Amino acid sequence: MIKSITVDAGMCLHCGMCIQDCIVQCLEFDDRKVPRYVEGGKDMCVGCQHCMAICPKGALSFGGRNPYKSDLVSYGNSEDLLLLIKSRRSFRFFKEQDVPPEKLSKIVDMLAYPPKGGNADSLHFSIVATAEKMRAIEKFTYETINAIENPSPVVELCRNCYSNGIDFIYRGAAALVAVSVDNSKVIAGCENADPIIALSYLDLYAQSLGLGTLWTDATLTVMKELPEVRALLEIPDECELNYVMLLGVPAIQYRRTVQREPAHVTMI
Repeated sequence: MIKSITVDAGMCLHCGMCIQDCIVQCLEFDDRKVPRYVEGGKDMCVGCQHCMAICPKGALSFGGRNPYKSDLVSYGNSEDLLLLIKSRRSFRFFKEQDVPPEKLSKIVDMLAYPPKGGNADSLHFSIVATAEKMRAIEKFTYETINAIENPSPVVELCRNCYSNGIDFIYRGAAALVAVSVDNSKVIAGCENADPIIALSYLDLYAQSLGLGTLWTDATLTVMKELPEVRALLEIPDECELNYVMLLGVPAIQYRRTVQREPAHVTMI
């Protein structure tokens, strides 16, 4: 990450909003009342780009980026967003077809934006992108499982289901997204939160694209217990697998939202 700020002094309003909003207070005014790093500020900077995002005139550039290439902020329609949240479901039946590449590309672009503690560049995503590759992984997984003499309860359950024609691990999904954490970069205490937040964003965004998703402990357990299967995800050596989400074109369609009981909330 290039940590630098460039300010067009002629455009700058000298409002100080970038300085006020800096979460680590690494900015100050110079003698011309133009923002700059404080002494040692570049090392303090976490690269959140809040300074560029908040500038009313787009006078401040971070890391050489052009502020005018950023999208204008929009928080969408709250009713549509609430309906999406109510409508999202776990899908366990998928069509035998690839996820359209243009939708996978949109998901890849989106994965740069979920928040992470300290804005750390600590997550790695492994995406199995085609049904052909998924079926090859499925075949290898069950061949590996069938060779285990004393499997764990979860692995034994998966093996028994498969012998009865049920793929409990991959569910026939045409794609898979695994998120891993680089423990040398992640902010302490965020090792589990960061990847789950990222997949939560992916979960909603994928369903807005007409795709189905499934959070699956069975897949995660098998991947963690069987290093030879986990190796197929090509996770970098410095990263540790945290969670796995299945992805595909749904073979079923839900027509209406479910009706939940009110959440347990204490209002203080």
